[in-house]
Amino acid sequence: MRQFLSSDRINSEIPQEKSEMVGFSDIDNSSRQIKEMEAAFRSAVKTGQIPGAVIMARDHSGRLNYTRCFGARTVVRDECNRLPPMQVDTPCRLASATKLLTTIMALQCVERGLVRLDETVDRLLPDLSAMKVLEGFDAAGEPKMRERKGKITLKHLLTHTSGLSYVFLHPLLREYMAKGHLQTAEKFGIQSRLAPPAVNDPGAEWIYGANLDWTGKLVERATGLDLEQYLQENICAPLNITDMTFKLQQRPDLLARRADQTHRNKADGRLRYDDSVYFRSDGDECFGGQGVFSGPESYMKVVHSLLQRDGRLLRPETVDLMFQPALDAQTEKQMNQHMDASPHINYGGPMPMVLRRSFGLGGMIALEDLDGQKWRRKGCLTFGGGPNIVWVMLLSALRFVFFFFFFFFFCSS
Repeated sequence: MRQFLSSDRINSEIPQEKSEMVGFSDIDNSSRQIKEMEAAFRSAVKTGQIPGAVIMARDHSGRLNYTRCFGARTVVRDECNRLPPMQVDTPCRLASATKLLTTIMALQCVERGLVRLDETVDRLLPDLSAMKVLEGFDAAGEPKMRERKGKITLKHLLTHTSGLSYVFLHPLLREYMAKGHLQTAEKFGIQSRLAPPAVNDPGAEWIYGANLDWTGKLVERATGLDLEQYLQENICAPLNITDMTFKLQQRPDLLARRADQTHRNKADGRLRYDDSVYFRSDGDECFGGQGVFSGPESYMKVVHSLLQRDGRLLRPETVDLMFQPALDAQTEKQMNQHMDASPHINYGGPMPMVLRRSFGLGGMIALEDLDGQKWRRKGCLTFGGGPNIVWVMLLSALRFVFFFFFFFFFCSS
């Protein structure tokens, strides 16, 4: 039987942290800054602010090679009455950090001539093309729908400008569900994610939604492979990755050592084990926007391949395209205003609110430099996932930093 620990019980049994650090001497003030950062993470684990974390940094040459693991992968004792340590190969639900992987898969399809970025999705996603736009509700509570103006392209999906929104982020869709027009899924099912109508026209605004889940379906239909098989053959095999999958329940070797999800109890601030279906089960299909489990080290292999522009996943010119702002001026302004007005949502968790930003193929792009504790550099590409996963890649400096934490950023009791 599992034994649950509150944060104060964790303090005296913190697993010893493991580290690897090579080549930080070429970064200004790195020694002091790294020591301060590590001290902050050790303190966060000791005081129960976080259960555990993995921090990794690489550059394209290999001179910069830093890894540090802190704390435990769970707040639950194992059968030996211990807290298993967080490690670089601890499988974790990537949540929205999956979106980068699906973007890579879609861009591979573009490189192979299976689809174009500016091609409408009518051929491969006719069910999405037929979707109407929800405008509101009539006096009887019935939804008012209209035809979509314009066509959705793959680029719209990759940049969250298709007109789709997650239900929990849009008032019309929340009302649509509350009125019984959309059923709450009993399990982690793809139909519940792809069923909601659009809320705007393609290109009209930036809206965070199930765009990469639809992109995953596009990859499946373009290639004739399910997304798990495509992932294994086109991302994992070229990089010799063995612990990245949409199907964790079919991998008992990974399931036995995965990171548990936690949330923070509002009443007392302590971390609690999160037993929600999303974090402990597979979807009924492969979710391109949120479905992958992976260890931090394997995810690092993917982004390091992009950083090196080594051609194993994508051509160098395709990687360069990912770092180019893809929004027009009006949509970029709207996205910044929306994010500034919704700091509690923390889209992808990566970008300081004071920074002007755009969106590229795979993540947010900083449009200006920012110094200090929230350091960013113009042109960096960044995104993350719900369990406090953050990655930041700067192609001009040929460096990549990657953070894994394991508690959900929508913390509640």
